[in-house]
Amino acid sequence: MLPSTTPAPSAARTTSAPTRRARPAVGALAAVLALAALTACSSDTPPDPEAVPTSATTTLAAAPVELTPTDPDACLAEGVAAADVGEDLAATHVAWAGSGTRGVVLSPQDGGDVCQWADELVRLASQGYLVATFTWGGAAEESVRGAVDVLRAAGAQDVALVGASMGGAWSAALAQDLDAAAVVALSPPAAFGDLDATAASHGYTGPIVVVASADDGDVPAAQSMQVAPLDDPDAYVELSGSAHGVALLDGEHADQVRDIIDETLAAGFGG
Repeated sequence: MLPSTTPAPSAARTTSAPTRRARPAVGALAAVLALAALTACSSDTPPDPEAVPTSATTTLAAAPVELTPTDPDACLAEGVAAADVGEDLAATHVAWAGSGTRGVVLSPQDGGDVCQWADELVRLASQGYLVATFTWGGAAEESVRGAVDVLRAAGAQDVALVGASMGGAWSAALAQDLDAAAVVALSPPAAFGDLDATAASHGYTGPIVVVASADDGDVPAAQSMQVAPLDDPDAYVELSGSAHGVALLDGEHADQVRDIIDETLAAGFGG
């Protein structure tokens, strides 16, 4: 958990549009200062929620990413920064917290938003990671890339990709191109629209673990298995039950799944 001064998320994992807490707007300079404070603070010090602006557009020099700061989301812990990346209706809403040079992007399921990974964002940020999640924008690939850009602009030198269902498929598919430190995919489909997320297609050579439920009614386990490299028996974990995607973090195997996430991240970042 984040420090006791940071309330736990009031809600988590929902696909409804997140409600944002109203707050007075401040200028664009504060957006830069908020990001600077975010990267400079220790892992047990969350970003100051009052330093996160609600309007104005800021281009960060550390990466070609343009942010339009927004109100914080009610489903997320106090101190989590939020901004829209991209333009107008195609923009991706990104929320992030934590500090350090090790970044983790949490990609939601199809139609998902920043609330789906609310608990994991807090948990991983408290472990010393710089963590982002997002609400899908107009283009799925650009949403993942936008979240990665935000973390790199905020100081991440390496970024791991963790995703559920559609988010897991995109995490695996983009991992090699984004030079991801590690990948964890929960219940990923081997294909989603025109996306080919099979191991034969993505060719990712870093640490990767695919987790699936034997009786998943949304994405058959046999599909998820195709996302894992065939030459690595540890890259695929099949669990009993029917939990799909982020539901794996709520069911009987929740502790095991979190251990898999932690161990894979540790392997990717070198311990």
